[in-house]
Amino acid sequence: MNERTLADVIEVPQFVRALRRGIEAFTRYRAFMPLAPRAYTRTLLEKTDEYEVIAMLWAPGSVSPIHDHGDSRCWVIVLEGSLDVENYDRLDEREPLARLRHSGTAHFEAGALDHRLTARELHRVRNLGEIGTYSLQLYAKPLGTFTIVDDLTGLCRAMQPHYDAVVDL
Repeated sequence: MNERTLADVIEVPQFVRALRRGIEAFTRYRAFMPLAPRAYTRTLLEKTDEYEVIAMLWAPGSVSPIHDHGDSRCWVIVLEGSLDVENYDRLDEREPLARLRHSGTAHFEAGALDHRLTARELHRVRNLGEIGTYSLQLYAKPLGTFTIVDDLTGLCRAMQPHYDAVVDL
């Protein structure tokens, strides 16, 4: 991921610098990231009032629920490995039962950048590979309450984020 690509997509220099720090420090914090079989873990690297940077380790076979990012915008860079993402558009006004429309599937290899800019953009993330995948997320503003959606019933549940580890950049 080059600086120009980040700046073109993100457009906020402070966010670009924070992601660049996370990318450059990857070899230093990688060893401190916890691994949970068939799950993903979240390691806090940096947090301010404007944003937070989270490194994630996706074990082989891990799958997130369908979710939004609440009132935060989110940019994701795959650092190592690959992720598959199912995208959904939310058609209701944050009702207890979500109406979703599948809007596509994407495959992201190392170096790829993805983003979610509104609460109407939901996704489910999977590591279908046989090795762990590492990704770096920047949430602007720090992630607060977000919604997960049961893909069978549409039932919504408000969630609070958690960290499995904290490592200072």
